[in-house]
Amino acid sequence: MLDFLSQQYGHAQEALYRYLIEPLLYQFGLMHWAEDAFDGAEWILLGLIQIALIAFGLRLWERFNPAEAQNHQAKSISADMFYTYFHRLGLFHAIVFVVFADLFFQLEGQLHDWRFERFNVESWWPGVTSIPWISFLIYLIILDFVDYCYHRAEHRFQWWWQLHALHHSQKTMTAWSDNRNHFLDDVMRALVFSCCALIIGVSPGQFILLVVVSQFIQSWQHANLKIHLAWTKYLLVSPIFHRRHHAVRLGYEAEHRRGVLGGCNFGVLFPWWDMIFKTANFDQQIYPTGVENLDLPNGVLQHQWQSLKRAWQSLIQNPKGN
Repeated sequence: MLDFLSQQYGHAQEALYRYLIEPLLYQFGLMHWAEDAFDGAEWILLGLIQIALIAFGLRLWERFNPAEAQNHQAKSISADMFYTYFHRLGLFHAIVFVVFADLFFQLEGQLHDWRFERFNVESWWPGVTSIPWISFLIYLIILDFVDYCYHRAEHRFQWWWQLHALHHSQKTMTAWSDNRNHFLDDVMRALVFSCCALIIGVSPGQFILLVVVSQFIQSWQHANLKIHLAWTKYLLVSPIFHRRHHAVRLGYEAEHRRGVLGGCNFGVLFPWWDMIFKTANFDQQIYPTGVENLDLPNGVLQHQWQSLKRAWQSLIQNPKGN
């Protein structure tokens, strides 16, 4: 069965490249990107699968077990859908690759010149960590810790928070809400994660799978779902746990210090980091989401411009970013 699915997946990727991507490359004189574009077809295919699962799986699930009653026709959801399509169909990754490809190649060459030994998980315990699913899980945990630290930083500096506040501004959280971010923040995060993956020795194929698995879990975590995971809530961030992070005056402000950045439940996939650094809050109550006194228009361009303007003003007023 798995072999059959693998073969069908391979055929789908080849067909996508041959009948859609390759003609476009030829039409615009970009055939020198052919090899990279074939790999990029995998981003598109996996993105299509994710979008189908969100639309016909998670969104249907939300109707049967919602955390809160919502207007499913809210205009803000349309903007979130655009962000999701843009990221999951590989458009964002393609832009980052084209713009920063030379930078990554130079970094890889520099590491080679320095004879830097990458922290390849596969060589840690031959016969154990070399097993693909074990090395995959270890890489996932390492990168999730990086994500936790990055997320804490977004809530630490005022100018950075003004960019990240776009993500928190959604008052109608759904399975589409994960990619509601400022593009500048997305670029910075992509650079951090790509560099970390390069340093620890994640292969390109594994990196794609790591990103896709993480993305879909985060879509589930942002969904309007009332799910209690019992004891497994300590193993995986649930929609309720993450919803607390998005709660107005609760998830992004320091406890008992209104208006002071801080918050709780920064974990992206695993709550362990919040538990270790004492930022975990397992309250199961449902709270409204959003950012107090921040009402953004529904247009994507307006999102980007207003958030950037607020970040710049914050940086000018407080250069130290505190």
